[in-house]
Amino acid sequence: MFAIGRLLSTLAKSSSVLGTICVTLMMLHVTADVAGRYLFNAPLTGTIVIVANYYMIFLVFMSIGVAEEKRAHISVEVFTDLMPPRPRHVLDIFAGIATGGVILLLAVGGYMEAMEKTATGATKEQGSAMIEIWQSYWAIPVGAVLMAAIAAYRVLTQITGARSGLEETDVNAKFIND
Repeated sequence: MFAIGRLLSTLAKSSSVLGTICVTLMMLHVTADVAGRYLFNAPLTGTIVIVANYYMIFLVFMSIGVAEEKRAHISVEVFTDLMPPRPRHVLDIFAGIATGGVILLLAVGGYMEAMEKTATGATKEQGSAMIEIWQSYWAIPVGAVLMAAIAAYRVLTQITGARSGLEETDVNAKFIND
């Protein structure tokens, strides 16, 4: 079971690298567009469409699996910190099941939408150019499946008590705000 956690961590790390590449490309692309627009009066065609429909989509949906692995999603623990360990553990399992279920619904919906957009060859117009965007729809189900798999795996390790193999953020880590 530990090996599955290592595999999921490797996939999450790979998606994190993809997100980092997207941020870098987006920064370079926007900088080149601004420089071209204001220095040479020649903006890059399709910058807005590419940033909104490629870089941002890949960045967000490839990163949700990483956030799940690191337990970096927003959580409010005002009342759960006051609970005894056993009910808190049960609540963590329930939250993991609910998270996996909701994200799995997102994955299925995203897959259906990606299939439709792929079949129609979805494009967006910017200026006089038509830019294909159907490829970016596939980031949604891929990222959602990764997050759902990590959430489901975490629930299994919580129930069985097995070592997870996930590279989670240490809950006792010292943070800047502390």
